[in-house]
Amino acid sequence: GIAHGPKGQLAYKTRKLNKSEKKQSIASLISDKNKNKDLLVLNDFNNQIKKTKEMNLILKKFEITDSLIILDKSSKEKVEKSMRNIPNIKVTDINHFSAFDIIKFKKIVFTESSVKELEKRYA
Repeated sequence: GIAHGPKGQLAYKTRKLNKSEKKQSIASLISDKNKNKDLLVLNDFNNQIKKTKEMNLILKKFEITDSLIILDKSSKEKVEKSMRNIPNIKVTDINHFSAFDIIKFKKIVFTESSVKELEKRYA
């Protein structure tokens, strides 16, 4: 064998978080964003928005720049393509965001139904 061979993905520099620690960190970060008035809740997107220009108008109206937009699945399907080309905006659904995403972006935008799903998950 080889003594002290390569270890792969630098396992000694990473720390595994428990599920409860992840929940607690996300809840803490969201409450911090809320205190700093960097949290915004919009109505669900019921209509399909096909043009980036239309989406840009909505984002400018609410002064949404450098933001993480967390949507429920139905809203994400309707607006994801119109937001793909907008810089400094990340669109994700309620099941696929992390604490790092919350830290990285200045503002967080939720839809009403994504807030309900978030309450179910972290309550």
